Amino acid sequence: MTVGAIILAAGAATRMGAPKQLLRYQGKTLIERCIWQALEARLDPVVVVVGAGAREIRAAITGQPVEVVENPAWQSGMGSSLNAGMRGLAETGAELKAVAVLLADQPRVLAEHLSAMRQLLQAGSVPAVAALYSGGLGVPAFFSRELFGALAGLPPEAGARQLLRGSGLQVAAYPLPEAAVDIDTPEDFARLQETREGEDAPVQG
Repeated sequence: MTVGAIILAAGAATRMGAPKQLLRYQGKTLIERCIWQALEARLDPVVVVVGAGAREIRAAITGQPVEVVENPAWQSGMGSSLNAGMRGLAETGAELKAVAVLLADQPRVLAEHLSAMRQLLQAGSVPAVAALYSGGLGVPAFFSRELFGALAGLPPEAGARQLLRGSGLQVAAYPLPEAAVDIDTPEDFARLQETREGEDAPVQG
C-alpha cells in the first residue's frame, strides 16, 4: 500500500513565543524529527505544510526528501493547511492508496506507531485509522483514498478531528497515549525534556 504523508507545520505557536517546529529535542528539531519518523515508516511522498515562519522552517529542512507547500491562508485554520497539503500531494503525481496526517509538535509519536497504524488500515475494512488518546480520536490519522475528497474539502477552520469524530465515519482506533504529548508552551517543552534519557532509543538514528 502506497501511503503519503502531510505534516502540518503552519501554526504561529503564539503560546510558545517562538517557532516550536524549530525547538530541538534529542538532537533534532521537532520538524526534522517528525519528517524522520515519517520516512522511517516508509511514508512517501511527504508534504510539509508551512505558514507562519515559513522562511525559517524551509531553511531548517533544506535537503530533506520532502515537498514543502506554503499555505498563505494558514491563519484561517487547520482545514486550509490540510487542503494545501492535499494539493501538494496531488502535484507529486503519486498514486496513493492512503494518506497520513501528522503534526510537527507530537515528538513522542514514533515510526513504529505509524507503521502499526498503516498495517491496521491495510488489514482492516474501515477507511480510516486514528490515534486514540485523551478520551477521543485525533491525529496522527490515516485516511484511505476514498476520503481524499472529504479531507481536501474540510472548512478552513476545521481539522481532521472533525472528520474523525463528527461525520459518522467508521474509524479504527489505535491506542496512542504518546500523541497526547504536544508542545504548545515553554512548560510543555520543559516537561518533554525531562523525559528519561534514551527512552526513545529503539527508533533513534
